[in-house]
Amino acid sequence: MEIKKVLIILILRILETESDIAHPITQLKIAELISAKYPCDRKTVGRNIKFLCELGYPIVKTAKGFYMDKMLFSREEIKFIVNSVRGAEGDFSDREELCDRLYTSLSRYYKS
Repeated sequence: MEIKKVLIILILRILETESDIAHPITQLKIAELISAKYPCDRKTVGRNIKFLCELGYPIVKTAKGFYMDKMLFSREEIKFIVNSVRGAEGDFSDREELCDRLYTSLSRYYKS
């Protein structure tokens, strides 16, 4: 896969999982996280964030950095779904794996 496409996906994922309104993340910090695997700098992150905003992603810029404004699910919705999965009737052996996957859609700050 082309590195430019990979960077866009990584930036989006970092914004989804490593930031929220109380914990914005800077372009430099995003670049540092990505640079562990792929070469990336602050300007590249900035261009890709601008591109993601143009596509309609709810990314908010503050004086302290960026964060994703809306989450896929609220904390309450995730708890409801997880409790429903755990309490559902039937033979589904991967209930906990499904619950874990649901929790990965939350920001690390949003989980607590």
